[in-house]
Amino acid sequence: MLELVRGQWKELTSIVDPFSIMAMEGLLLVPLLMAALFYPVEVLVGTGVVLLACLAMFEVILYVRHHPRH
Repeated sequence: MLELVRGQWKELTSIVDPFSIMAMEGLLLVPLLMAALFYPVEVLVGTGVVLLACLAMFEVILYVRHHPRH
């Protein structure tokens, strides 16, 4: 069983390389840049809201990890 899992893990790590991650990020970035050409203020506000939400979730996760309940 362990050999099966190791084999699948090796196949998965060989598929996900830095270039495929950059390509996936490009798939998200290109439509955002195209929308920014026509709606710059809305894209800026939307990007700011998403970044603030991500930062808030990150801070909540860190707070919960380092401040356990009694």
